[in-house]
Amino acid sequence: MSEPNDRNKQVIAEFRANEGQVGGFFADKQLLLLHTIGAKSGQPRINPLVYMPDGDRFIIIASKAGA
Repeated sequence: MSEPNDRNKQVIAEFRANEGQVGGFFADKQLLLLHTIGAKSGQPRINPLVYMPDGDRFIIIASKAGA
């Protein structure tokens, strides 16, 4: 398994165990768990993403580890 996937699994587990609160790099960030289904594979996926309010909207930030 790749390093980003391992990191995501750790963040997801911590998020769920602590009612949405995580430590480390994301300690003071607002996170959500985005549930998607692969278009070709049909496999379910969950990814932690940072978001911030923008008036009545939300901005969701995803970067593939800065790539």
